[in-house]
Amino acid sequence: MDEFISTVPAAYQEIYRRHWNTIKTSVKRGIIKDVYHFPITNYGLHQPMNYLNTIRAATNGPFKINASFGFILKHRATEELRFFHPSNNTLLFKRPMLIANSADVTSLLDRIEREDALEYARQQRPSTSWSVERIICMRFDVYRLTNFANTNMF
Repeated sequence: MDEFISTVPAAYQEIYRRHWNTIKTSVKRGIIKDVYHFPITNYGLHQPMNYLNTIRAATNGPFKINASFGFILKHRATEELRFFHPSNNTLLFKRPMLIANSADVTSLLDRIEREDALEYARQQRPSTSWSVERIICMRFDVYRLTNFANTNMF
């Protein structure tokens, strides 16, 4: 943790420390859904692609997926910093996307790119008194599909 946080600008380090359990790379496995968390250093589409490769390697067969971002907000008047947790209440897509082959992965990455992470974060903030300072983590909700023909996988 300390090694990673030392790479973060000093103004944000306390937020990272307080919320490290959410920000750090982790997987919570459930009966039908797994939840993956990944930190983001400098947001770019290469990071979600790397994360999807990790998820694909850990998932046997097709799955459905949705995503959300965690970010730091700054109050315009008080300059207070606040962490906005990624959650299943603030998912990027209305419905999870099916990932059954490489074309589906490309489609998902295209949709993530079109959604614009900063605009997504702006829409999630509690009021216009808060500005988005930094996107710092990403969450993926992965729904395993058990009764699916396993043909032409990736």
